[in-house]
Amino acid sequence: MILMDEKPYDKITVSDIVEKAGIARQTFYRNFKDKNEVIFECARNTDDLSGIEKSEGSKKYYQIVLTFNYNYTIKRRKELKKILSVHGIANHILRGMQEIAPDLLKPLKKSLSKEEYRICRYKLCYQITGCRRVFLDWFLDDMPLPIENLVSLINAVNVPQNMFYRNIPGVVVRINKE
Repeated sequence: MILMDEKPYDKITVSDIVEKAGIARQTFYRNFKDKNEVIFECARNTDDLSGIEKSEGSKKYYQIVLTFNYNYTIKRRKELKKILSVHGIANHILRGMQEIAPDLLKPLKKSLSKEEYRICRYKLCYQITGCRRVFLDWFLDDMPLPIENLVSLINAVNVPQNMFYRNIPGVVVRINKE
């Protein structure tokens, strides 16, 4: 982030990053594939996929909980705007979100048929990246709606978990204002 104050992102090299951070190049590559992954990690802190939990009042249905970290977003607003100004980073973030779905489904894999697992994976990729895309657009549009209204809207348009495939979890968005 400090380097982005000094020069455009596309001019920043891994050498610049390791020098500024005071770490060895090997340490960088042990933790990150490239400089885009560093940016992705910074942006990813705005939300947290909390994992699978049972729906309230139900022993049968599960849901994936996406918690939006509102105070972190407000506190780091300037830095996040810088990150999101990097060409292609929003798409990189969305691709990273898609890769999370299989990990979230591991606890349920044995209880789902191959078809249910595939459908569940597709549905979660759609819902998780859709939620993230809406948050990105809302943020880049200077957050014109109160966060509570945005979360209500997202939860209203998410595919209900009991529609079509009863044992496939849905996605629920929550706000963390701590």
